[in-house]
Amino acid sequence: MSRWRLATLRRRRGQGSAEQRAGEAPLASAYHLYGVVRARGLRGGTDGDALRLRYRDLEALVRPVPFALPALDPEQVRRHQRVVETAMRRGTILPAPYGVVFRGRRPLIRFLEDQYLALDEGLAFLEGQWEMRLHITAAGAHEPTPGLDERAAALFAELRRRARAALPLARTPDRLLSAAFLVPRDSWIDFVERTHELGERDPELLFDVTGPWPPYDFVRMGV
Repeated sequence: MSRWRLATLRRRRGQGSAEQRAGEAPLASAYHLYGVVRARGLRGGTDGDALRLRYRDLEALVRPVPFALPALDPEQVRRHQRVVETAMRRGTILPAPYGVVFRGRRPLIRFLEDQYLALDEGLAFLEGQWEMRLHITAAGAHEPTPGLDERAAALFAELRRRARAALPLARTPDRLLSAAFLVPRDSWIDFVERTHELGERDPELLFDVTGPWPPYDFVRMGV
């Protein structure tokens, strides 16, 4: 399976009621969602900016905020990314995109309850995995040699065998291929080294590999 879509599930009753204690999360008019983790699943806890709100064995990492449409502020986006990346390095997180806000605790708990099965399966799928991204471009400013697209696709297929999942990303005019790979966190350096080896074999292709990243490209949250 190349990606997980956390589609809205019909609310399931009888799976356990929401815990009324919210860990460190205080009452607030709204909560900005960073992502979902296993309860007690982060080594060393969370970033100091993140609080936790629990349902069964899941915890939402949140920040109390006023209920309003979040501004697309670069500093706030970096703040969101910093919290998510800290959680990624301390455990496994289903990252939420920037800007997901719930109007109070009840809607957030309802989201965890309604999507419990999808969230649980998603965390199991991502357990011990990090995301790596690869961009392949043609070397030099001259007209690309015919067949470079096929060669880039073949390299994608080769690297796909070293990943739990992989998917192509949207292309830009200057790139032959962009892709995301879900790789074991204890072998991401091996993945980078293999990418460099493949790049050295084909001097007409330039490889740009980045990461590790939180697995944003393998998660689609239906909220």
